[in-house]
Amino acid sequence: MNKHIIIKILAIVASLFVNIPVYAEVNNKHAETPSDYVDYVVMGKSINHRQSLNSELKLLNTVFFAEIFPVEIDLMNISVSNGVLTGPGDASKGLNFSSARIPFLAGQREMTIKALTRRFPDSTYFFSFDTLAGSIKNLPATFVRNENELSNPNPIEIALFQQENKVDINAINPDQDLKVTWSNFDKGSTDSNNIIDDMIYVILGNCHGEEIEHSGHAISNKKALTFDKNEFIIPKSRLSSGQVYQLEVEHSNMETDTNQNIEIIVTYAATTFLDFKTKGENLELLKCPADPYAMDGGQTDRIRRSN
Repeated sequence: MNKHIIIKILAIVASLFVNIPVYAEVNNKHAETPSDYVDYVVMGKSINHRQSLNSELKLLNTVFFAEIFPVEIDLMNISVSNGVLTGPGDASKGLNFSSARIPFLAGQREMTIKALTRRFPDSTYFFSFDTLAGSIKNLPATFVRNENELSNPNPIEIALFQQENKVDINAINPDQDLKVTWSNFDKGSTDSNNIIDDMIYVILGNCHGEEIEHSGHAISNKKALTFDKNEFIIPKSRLSSGQVYQLEVEHSNMETDTNQNIEIIVTYAATTFLDFKTKGENLELLKCPADPYAMDGGQTDRIRRSN
């Protein structure tokens, strides 16, 4: 066989072997879907209380809310947009989510769950939103009817400890860790769908309504607090002398489902807010108002800080 023909054949064979990995890589490349950008959605009804210095609980309001949680929850870029929730009652014309990194909406607040349910009946609602990999239309989330029993947990009483001793909420030592405890989550349980057990959330904010510590979000944080936990430690590094802080503790009784590879959480929640003050001279530049600015929409007894 002609030498030049043999060389040409070998070159063709070699080129085929070189191109095989490229072909495999193209065919194995993952085609992105909306679930690559949205981890889970939440819809719920919550009862909010304010705890006083002598541990009395004052009812603030009840609220219907919904959220869309991105997969990359800690990134600052926005990957979910144009969120709308539709359903019965006040949602019949569609409720728009915020344009925040974690899209959120809250309905008109009421003083009882019964009054809230007249606005937002226990039925099916639908999430629609856009992602960088396409849109989700009419993702369903359903409140389970339970007319004979309130599904929301009991009101939460918060207690604070340092070095295993219960402390005065107006005399917290800023040089010691602070242990936050709460009353029993009687309605908390494991999830039969093995998606996420009922959750507890602890959030610390400063007097300007800015969040400075969080116990962890559901699903995305494996160390987040579940119903069987009874304490959360705020490290002393989060505390400064002569400052007013605010705590939020939430118990979340949840139903779960999955649709289009996106987890769905429907929650019946209870939240309590509590202010505390650290001892010593205020050495920070942060000057506190007489009452802390609200860090959560449920704090209807407080005003929002104006930007």
